[in-house]
Order: sequence, then C-alpha cells, then structure tokens
Amino acid sequence: MIEAISIIGAGLAGATAARALRAQGYTGRLHLVGDEPRHAYDRTTLSKAVLKGEQPEPPAILDASWYASADVDLQLGRRVSGLDVANREIQFESGASLAYDRLLLATGARPRRVAIPGCDLAGIHTLRDLADSEALRRALRPGQSLVIVGGGLIGCEVATTARKVGVDVTILEAGDELLLRVLGHRTGSWCRTELERMGVRVERNAQASRFEGEGQVRTVVCADGRQVAADVVLVSIGAEPADELARAAGIACARGVLVDATGASSCPEVFAAGDVAAWPLRQGGQRSLETYLNSQMEAEVAASAMLGAPVPTLQVPSSWTEIAGHRIQMIGDAEGPGEIILRGDAQAGQPLVLFRLLDGCVEAATAINATREFSVATRLVGARIPVSAEQLQDVGSNLRDLLKAKSS
Repeated sequence: MIEAISIIGAGLAGATAARALRAQGYTGRLHLVGDEPRHAYDRTTLSKAVLKGEQPEPPAILDASWYASADVDLQLGRRVSGLDVANREIQFESGASLAYDRLLLATGARPRRVAIPGCDLAGIHTLRDLADSEALRRALRPGQSLVIVGGGLIGCEVATTARKVGVDVTILEAGDELLLRVLGHRTGSWCRTELERMGVRVERNAQASRFEGEGQVRTVVCADGRQVAADVVLVSIGAEPADELARAAGIACARGVLVDATGASSCPEVFAAGDVAAWPLRQGGQRSLETYLNSQMEAEVAASAMLGAPVPTLQVPSSWTEIAGHRIQMIGDAEGPGEIILRGDAQAGQPLVLFRLLDGCVEAATAINATREFSVATRLVGARIPVSAEQLQDVGSNLRDLLKAKSS
C-alpha cells in the first residue's frame, strides 16, 4: 500500500507531479522538497520579461495557496544529501531523514560550466534560476558590452533581450551555426540573420579559451586568437542533469537518470521526470529533453506510474522560444533523415512552417510566427498521418483538412 510519496525537486516537474497525484485520487502523505526557497515558477521568463525588468517576478506554476489546500508537505530551502534506497529514506544535510513508499526525482539540471583560465573572474554569469536572472539584469546597462559564450536557445533569447535595453551583444558560437541542436542549420541560419539585423554580432567557429581581466572580466579570448571586449559575460553552453543523488545511490544514469517510458528508474520505487530524466524518445534512443512541455508531460506520466496505473509514453521533443521578435515553435528533432518541406515565407512576413517529412509522415516541424499552423503540425507529428510534400507546401490549402481526411 502506498502511504507516502516524496518528490525531490519543487520546480516545474515536481509541482506538476504533485498536482497530478492529487488529481488522480492519491490521498496519502505527499512531501515536496526543494533546495530553492521559492514556490515553483516559470523559468522561461527569466531570459525575457524578467531579465528585461518588465516582470519583477516570474509567474508561479501553481498558486501558493494550492499546496496547503492539497495537503502537500512543502519543504523549501532544504538540501538532500543522499538516498538510502534499501530502506527507502531521503537523507537531509541536517541529519534528518524522510521515509517514502514511492520517490520521484525532479531535481532538474544545472548550467554547464567552462573550466578555462579566468573562469572565476567577476562579471561571468550563468542563467538557470531567478537569482541568476536578477544578477544578470543588475549587471547589464545600456552601452555596455555583453559577450555570450554559446549560441543555443538561452544565449539567443538573452541576446534579444539585451539588445532591446541597449546593450552591445556578441555571441561566440563554437559550431558553424546558431541553434543547431534544437532548430537545425536552416532555421539557425535564419535566426542568426535576424539577430544580426538587431545589431547582435555573431562569431561562429569561436571557441572561448580564456577570460582576461584583473578581478573583473574584460576580454574573452578565443582559441584562434580572436579577442572580444566584455563588460559582462554569459556562459550559456547547455546544462547537465542534476543526477548526483541517483548516481550515489547506485541508480543507473547516463547524462540523466535512465528511465523507461513510464518514468521508472532501475531502482524499484524510484521514478524520475523533467530535466534530470533521460527519457525514451519516439524516434529511438533516450535523453534529457530540457523543455517545459516535456517536463510537464513526463511528470504526469510518472505520477500515474507511481500510483500503479502506468501509461507508457515515448517523448517527442516540443518547445518554443522568442528570438529577435519572432515566436518559434518546435516539435520533433529538426535534423534527421527525410526531406525538408517549406510552407510560407518568413522573409516576406508570412507565417512559415518547416516540416521534416520521412516515408510520407511528418516527423518534425518548426513554425516561425505561425501559431495556428503549428497547432495542426503538432497533431500531424503525433498522429503520423500520411501526407504528401505537395499538400504541405500548398499555402492555399487548410492543414486541418489533412486531419479531417484521416478521421473520415
């Protein structure tokens, strides 16, 4: 009988799982433990409205009153030091312990650091939580120079925000294009052009090798000798799943806690969801997806499995961003086998969707300023409805007709 469920990690995945457990009828003890002294909040705003100062606080995932009304034992600002999986106990730094029947690891991820000379100089930032966003906002002033090491989603979002407040921005990208991992080469190139139109300087094939300055960073030096002046530096080179508790407890990990399609780990009674979980993907393989939407879905799936009602769910990456004034939505992996089909023309100010078509089915889609079309594209990817390149390209046709044809 399940009498006590504990969740380590009180962010998006943890809060979503707690809500799902109560919604599914679980009435036992429910402990939600987090090391950050705040209720779960929307981290996607940290590189946008919160960083710009338009929004002093990020939106809460759940109303603060919900935790008490749902009888959740909320323990914020507490650090877990270890897991005793044999005795099913959580161990705290204080020496206290907490027993569980089921445990969900929702510890998220932490920014990847650069171990190069000068990395401990003042003025070098990462961006993961509210304190990071507030520190970066205080550091940025109009006319200052910001160097962003890494041209991924967060780096490009921060570049957009910083330019809007009058900061001079340079992105140093080690690869040959921005956003390759999430958007692919074609869309990454388009985003680079749009950022450059905003005044962002983009240096590709630029590997930061050291930071220079006396106490405060002043210059970023690249491996090929290029030097870029910097009043402020943001290191944004990805994240590492915070799976150290699982590793120390002997739970199988490989850049995240390895789980099956229900969120179950190699250890009975222990589950994982969100950025810390390496979840099986529909196209094969498994990895941590680091997206808001996937974290929510995984948390709900894991909640069901913890209650003995597993619904195996292979994940399809799904996320969105705002870069250079454009809303970009993605589902599936943009890079992969098949052909790329374009619908619309972003250069002409029209909505644009890039489909990756494989064996007559849409495997992935990227939408630029095309929210309505993306809604249908998401269903096409999910349902694997047979379509032709001609049907997708024809902007005069209604994509919804493809869904109707499937249901008829």
